[in-house]
Amino acid sequence: MEGASRTRLVALAALLALSIPLVIVALAGSGGDGDSEQPAGLRVERPPGGVPEVIVYIEDRSLNEPSTAGGAATVVVECVDAGGEVVSSNPERWPFTDTDQGTLDPHAHVAVSAELLDRIARCRLKGTDPPLEGRLL
Repeated sequence: MEGASRTRLVALAALLALSIPLVIVALAGSGGDGDSEQPAGLRVERPPGGVPEVIVYIEDRSLNEPSTAGGAATVVVECVDAGGEVVSSNPERWPFTDTDQGTLDPHAHVAVSAELLDRIARCRLKGTDPPLEGRLL
């Protein structure tokens, strides 16, 4: 009986030795950038060349579906400044269809006046579930 108990104890110790680091890594990785209440799902970029627009990408292609916007044919792309004030609001066809022949995530080119472009901190899609939002990179 002592041999079987020892084997179980060694197996339990090995299991704990392997699982504890995995749990720690999983918990550390789930923290994101410390802004846990912030919705995600968009990547917002300025195009090269000083064009007065932002490009809004849907990072998870599975969310680029009519049902994400409750079946609506359009969504409103709202861009806000660092204080949360809306500086740009533009309707866009939904779901986004531009993928550059499948090489890029679905995206929309959103025109923004040159004077407001520098104020934009983040953009969001109004009326989506889950909420889609992202910082300007």
